[in-house]
Amino acid sequence: MFHDHGLGHMPNNHDISRLRVLVGYLGEREQSHWWSSSFLGRTSGVFLAPVFANAAGNTRLIGVTEAARRVHDEAIGVGRAFHLFRLPQTLERELHRTISAAADVSDIDSVDEALDELKELSSGDAAPRSGPMHVGTVAMLDNAEWVAAVASHYVAAFKVGFQTFPYFAR
Repeated sequence: MFHDHGLGHMPNNHDISRLRVLVGYLGEREQSHWWSSSFLGRTSGVFLAPVFANAAGNTRLIGVTEAARRVHDEAIGVGRAFHLFRLPQTLERELHRTISAAADVSDIDSVDEALDELKELSSGDAAPRSGPMHVGTVAMLDNAEWVAAVASHYVAAFKVGFQTFPYFAR
């Protein structure tokens, strides 16, 4: 369970975006098969570039985010809960601006690289749990610590092969 220590500093949009990329990549068909997409696979850029040109990188991230969102929503439900791939509208808009302004953030060379980077984002103290995992209240999304807490749950799950769906509820 995530505990708000009252630090009050806002989450970094780049960290949230990177967390989405890493979990999105690790959950795709070729890695852990949590969702059936391959938007972040090595060859997807070849197929998307002729259609989306310079926006192919953002298109890859939008695609994997939607694939992961659907699986998370199915496991958790849609309504009063938020998760990494469905955040409050204000935060989603900020993330969209951050991603649109960034260079292609979707390049990952290997599962090991993605797991290592995910570990760096994590607080490193979550026990692996399968299924929906209540992390805290929606108010905690205003505190930067949620990113590390959620990353920790994903690291633990990917290590042991569980599907986990950390979420925040009112």
